[in-house]
Amino acid sequence: MSTLSCRCGATVRDHLIPCPTEAWLVRDLDQDAHRDAAARDVAAFFTAAHEGRRDAWIEAYFSPEYPTDVGDEGVVSDILGVHDRRFRLSVAECAQCGRLWVQQDAGVDAYRSWSPDAPGYAAALAGSVETDRSRP
Repeated sequence: MSTLSCRCGATVRDHLIPCPTEAWLVRDLDQDAHRDAAARDVAAFFTAAHEGRRDAWIEAYFSPEYPTDVGDEGVVSDILGVHDRRFRLSVAECAQCGRLWVQQDAGVDAYRSWSPDAPGYAAALAGSVETDRSRP
């Protein structure tokens, strides 16, 4: 999305990371397919690594340009990212009027909006940031 003109006249942006006005959703009907496909690919990666075919698997799954010196955690993160791009929809909240803009389909730069019953920005997508990343 990057920027979007809201109906109230404000500009909705998602350029901050983390972004307090953006969130991601997976449709309920897509959740099982999303999780199953990601789990299948992660398991295939670890099977290949266990069998000594780690680099070949990475090259076949991603591309020959993908670096093979990435740790397992990074590879798993990238596998999850592949599946996220297939299923996740971006949701953005206008910081002026609170209108929610939902991506119409994954990978499509088209959004549909919904306005809140109560006027104004509610920081509905701000969430909390977990700072202790040492926990599983």
